[in-house]
Amino acid sequence: MSFLKTYTAADLLNYFTPREGEKKIGQAVNIVTENISSTEGEFVLMGIPEDIGPRANMGSSGAYNAWEAFLSKFLSMQSNSHFDGENIVLAGEIKLDDLLLKSNEVTISELRILTESIDLRVQVVVEEVLEAGKIPIIIGGGHNNCFPIISSFDNAIDVLNIDPHADLRELEGRHSGNGFSYAIQAQKLNKYFVLGLHEEYNSQYIMDKFERNPELNYLSFNKLLIENITEKSAVEIAKGKLKSSKIGLELDLDSIKNMPVSATTPIGFSEEQIRKFIFELSKQYSFHYFHICEGAPTNDTERNTVGKSIAYFVKDFINYSI
Repeated sequence: MSFLKTYTAADLLNYFTPREGEKKIGQAVNIVTENISSTEGEFVLMGIPEDIGPRANMGSSGAYNAWEAFLSKFLSMQSNSHFDGENIVLAGEIKLDDLLLKSNEVTISELRILTESIDLRVQVVVEEVLEAGKIPIIIGGGHNNCFPIISSFDNAIDVLNIDPHADLRELEGRHSGNGFSYAIQAQKLNKYFVLGLHEEYNSQYIMDKFERNPELNYLSFNKLLIENITEKSAVEIAKGKLKSSKIGLELDLDSIKNMPVSATTPIGFSEEQIRKFIFELSKQYSFHYFHICEGAPTNDTERNTVGKSIAYFVKDFINYSI
């Protein structure tokens, strides 16, 4: 666990305030004292506080803030009969301070080399979670981290990605825009479905990939909008392409309208629609993992929006997956 920074109960008090007569999620979750396998709880939360991958893709900074923004909102939730938090392990965060320090004032090529180092650390930690028979929920950083997460599995898996971008750019060095390309090259990604793809922001190179490979499919945001397709119907369409009963679930916060992210959009899903997607997907699939990425808050208002949104999504995923 050399790449994982774990927390103590005292550390968690930096993110929530206990209140007499109440029990917060921060008081209910399990923390790692020895190793993940010896910790009670089926769902393992871990953070990736980095923005090296998005910057290596010539995107904006700020994605390293999403994890702490999430913690302050999630741990402050009430532990009650609707959601008690006792089936959750709060593992900690991937140690990346040294790489973030090296990433200051470097070239794009150097950022892409640093992203490879992130790959290694993420994969080592996710593999330990999987070996313990638990379900990882990974939060923060760029979409570059889909590659080491997918690579953590012994066999190729199917993945559904809620995202305006397919992230199938060329193998030009690691960054947040080509994680799925590298997963395909490594023969770790079997079937891949993008839900809510924006036709306007995916290159012809990427669209040709979908055309040539029957294992790659998408349902565009344009089609959802024009044909007034419901969340339930959209998941049924995805089910026709992802026939496995177990999938990896990716949520790029770029998919949400006006969310503070590395590629903000005025056109996209609402937070409520994302919650409905999680509900409908949970009725059809069990999950290998849940990965939420690209949130990039830079001030208190944005931290509140990103943190609270992710907190709701994680709560929904856990509740509906049980």
